[in-house]
Amino acid sequence: MRTTKMLIFSLLAAFLTLGLTACGGGEEAKKEDEAAKEKPAEAEAKEVVLYQYRFNPNTLTIPTGTTVQFTNKDPDRHNVNIPQLNIDQNLAAGESFSHTFETTGEFAVSNRFASRPMKMTIVVE
Repeated sequence: MRTTKMLIFSLLAAFLTLGLTACGGGEEAKKEDEAAKEKPAEAEAKEVVLYQYRFNPNTLTIPTGTTVQFTNKDPDRHNVNIPQLNIDQNLAAGESFSHTFETTGEFAVSNRFASRPMKMTIVVE
């Protein structure tokens, strides 16, 4: 009788352990949840529109790792010039160019082709 009770107890313990592990209640699941919380959130992509001979917006603050897409919506050719990063990209009407900002700092952006000043600042934190 005593052996039967121990066998039943052992089987119940085994089923409970399997059930908790299968339902995500095990130690491994807890470790995976904690690791996921520690990962930094991925940076969202941002867009800068070159329109009416301006950079829109004219100031942009972003986290490191953010990709910024520059899109020319004017009928004339424009240029995205960021000397600190050796970027000098020409954009015909309707064209886009993307860059991922991996370096922190404040970056002056200009358009070398504009007859009137087109400037903006990108702050990477």
